[in-house]
This record gives sequence, structure tokens and C-alpha cells, in this order.
Amino acid sequence: MDNDTLPIVIVIAHFVNFICVLLLIRSGLHILADHPLLYWTDHTRRDNYWLKFGKLQMPKDRLWTAHDEAEVSSHILTMPGGGHHEFGMARNWHFTAAFVWLLTGAVYWGYMFATGTWRRLIPTSWSVFPEAWHDLVGYMTLNIPPVTAFQPYDALQQLTYAGVAFLLPPLMILTALAMSPAFTNRFPRYTLLFGGRRQAARSLHFIGMILFSGFIVIHILMVTLVYFSRNVKLITFGTTDVRLSTAVAVFASALLFVLVFNVFITYFTLRHRVGVRRVLVAVLNPTIHLLFGWMKPRKTYSKKDISPFFRVNGYPPETEEFYKLRDNDFKDWRLHVGGMVENEFSLSLDDLKAMPKQEQITKHICIQGWSAIGEWGGVHMSEILKRAKPDKRAKYIVFHAYDTDAKGKSYYEALRISDMKDPLSILAYEMNWQPLNLEHGAPLRLRCERKLGYKMVKYIKSIEFVDDFKHIGEGRGGYREDNVLFDWEASI
Repeated sequence: MDNDTLPIVIVIAHFVNFICVLLLIRSGLHILADHPLLYWTDHTRRDNYWLKFGKLQMPKDRLWTAHDEAEVSSHILTMPGGGHHEFGMARNWHFTAAFVWLLTGAVYWGYMFATGTWRRLIPTSWSVFPEAWHDLVGYMTLNIPPVTAFQPYDALQQLTYAGVAFLLPPLMILTALAMSPAFTNRFPRYTLLFGGRRQAARSLHFIGMILFSGFIVIHILMVTLVYFSRNVKLITFGTTDVRLSTAVAVFASALLFVLVFNVFITYFTLRHRVGVRRVLVAVLNPTIHLLFGWMKPRKTYSKKDISPFFRVNGYPPETEEFYKLRDNDFKDWRLHVGGMVENEFSLSLDDLKAMPKQEQITKHICIQGWSAIGEWGGVHMSEILKRAKPDKRAKYIVFHAYDTDAKGKSYYEALRISDMKDPLSILAYEMNWQPLNLEHGAPLRLRCERKLGYKMVKYIKSIEFVDDFKHIGEGRGGYREDNVLFDWEASI
């Protein structure tokens, strides 16, 4: 292949990849803003982070929750930007862009290796390292190599492009998988790649984002300053045999399109959040369920692994009904089980404690990014299924809680009945061998270890078996899904 030509498939992939990476960076920054702390340990405390963003300081004289740590993100820098704990749409865009980026990368890699074009990027001689150092010194001292040095790239370009095309993407994919509760609980040894720590993978994922961001800035700068005429022709048409004015016009139009596209989707998402979510999750949820839905958790930890600090996520209910139950030590509390079942019944705490008990030590993975390990004791959901005998038409199980927001909306979450058959799906009434405390969900909470934390309902009031959840709340499968537009699958 001529050194002054690029295949058109590479030109197109280059442009699509640029758009995807920008979306990934912007949406990723919005996700980070909801818990702007990075750690190297999975025992995330308020003081053991290695990097912190934002100015919020948590009080030491009263209860605070993980929600209080969320920062407001900029509509200009992040995608789509917004207030505290409103990053559901950022996640939806992040995963959508990630899937397009993966498909584009598959086409790019496939073409490169099928045609032998990979030799343009991947060095085949150790001499590339001293040559790259020489090139770097030259650039730093403003001694630009002659155009003949680019055959098709100089040594520094070749090393940089090889790293960005063949090293950074696998790093981002591997670290992303390490943040999935479904994947890591099904394949517990996988996290050994990162010292067994999800937070190490999260930190490395952030560092990878910084490297991508730095590359984009430097890449655009160098393309503009070093042999712009040659570069702009190759980037736009894949050949130098084209008029410079035509290439510049296409290049400027492409940059303008990227800018307008980002402004438009940010504005459109903010104005039509529900409609945009509906379109994105129509693709995301089936894809995520196909990839992760079959993974049954099996990872447990030992007593020595338990975290000394376990964040509280959300305040206890503030209703007269709940106050009365709390003040009487939940002696009058009963769990109602109904809906599409053969046997409708209710259980007291003593009834639940009389049933077969399951204990498990597991890692809680919050959608915000923090994690902690705790012991949970309770009743496996299979015991509830056996007693209720759900109708064959029932597909979902809805957990209703005592929580209500300022508008009077009640907290609930819907999960598949198949999720309840997982070996680590329990109704927990104990935490760390003590009765479940108020802050962490007393008197009863759900543990479904292949899901993110927001699906694990606290302060459970009742359980309902249904064939559809469109009639509950806004019909999106949960309070968070209804109000801050989280994804329903909650597996990654």
C-alpha cells in the first residue's frame, strides 16, 4: 500500500471512532461526577481516596448518604450534564456509544489484520524506541522531521498510534468488565487482573480516559501544525491526490458536524429525556440481558474481607406508618406477598427468622461507583417462591418499599423472577451478624448480587408478582428508572 494513501474504511472508522470516544469521555465525566472519588481499594471510605474532584465536604456531626456526595456536572463538558444524582441518561449514552465504538473497533481491527495493514502501526523492530526518543526531542526543540520521515509515520507516531489503537482499547474493555457485578460475581478470578479490586479497575479506567483525552488534543494539534496539507488530505479522503481546498472544506465540515452533533444531542436529551431513554434502552436492555443475563453469581468472601465502613445510600423513610413500626421495634411489621400467586400470605420478622437461613459475605457495588463488602443473613427468595406458587404468566417480582419522596412517590423495583432463583438472592434481616440497622434497610432488604445496588430495595413493605410492570409508577421498572432514568437491567 502507498504510504500516502489510507483505505476509505479506515478513514470512516477514524471519524466514527472520534465521535464515539468524545461521547464516552463526556458521559463518563458525568458518571464520575456522581461519586467524584477514586480509590485503589474496594473498602471505600470517606478518607482513603487517591483522587477527588469537586468541593463538597461531608459533615461529621450527622448522617449523610452517598447521594450527598454527588456533584453538579456541566452541560458543556459532560453529557448530558445535570444535577445531583441525575446520571441515568449519561449511563444510557455511555453504553450506547460503547457498543458503537466496539463495533467500529471490530471493523477496524478486522480490516487491519485481514489486509496486513497492521504493519503500518505495530513496530517490528526494537530500533523504534531510540528513534521515537529522537523524534520526541526534535519536536520538543521545534526541529520537525522532513516529510520523507513519515513512511507512513515517524517512530514516535507509530508507537503512539499503536498504543492508542491496540493497547488502550483492551485496557478500557477489561476494566469496564471488572466493574460489572454480573460478570465479576460469575467469574470472580477475573478481577485478579487488577489485584482483585474493582476500584483499581475503575481508577485505571479513568486513567485510560485521561490518556485518550490527551491523545485527542495532541493529535489534533500535531495534525494542524506538522505538514497540515498532507495530513488533512489523508484524514478526509485517504489520499494526497486531492485539492487542498477540498480537503480543508471537508475537514472543517466534519469538525463542525461533531460540534453541532454534541450540542444537539445534549440539548435534545435534556429536553426529551424520557423519549431519548426509551430509544436507547430499547437497544441496550436486550443487549445487556443477552450478554450478562445468564450469569449466576457465585463469589463470596470471608469474614476478614468485611469492610470497616459501609456507605449509607438514601435516608430512612419519613412517614407516620414507618415511624410507628420503627418505634415498636418492627414487632407489628409484616411482609405482604401477593399478586399473581396461588397463595397470598404475610410474614412477620419472626416468621422469616423461623425459615431456613442463608448467610453470605458479598461485595456491594453501587451504581455511583463506590463499593463495600458486608455479611448478610436472611431467607433465600426460593423459599418465598415455594410458598407463593406464582402463576405461570407471572414474569416479574416487584418489591414495594416504605420510602416516599417529596412528591409522595413510593420507592419500588421490579426484577425478573429468574433473578430471584440466583444462589445469592435473599431477603436480608441481618448485616454483619447483627439485626439489620435502620440506615441500611431495616427491617428487611433485598440482596441480588448480580445487580447494581439500587435494585436491592431497602425497607421492604410488600412483594407483588406481575406479568408486566407498565402499570406501576411510570412503568419503567423501578423508582430510579422512573425518576432519574437509570437502566433497568443494572448488570453493568
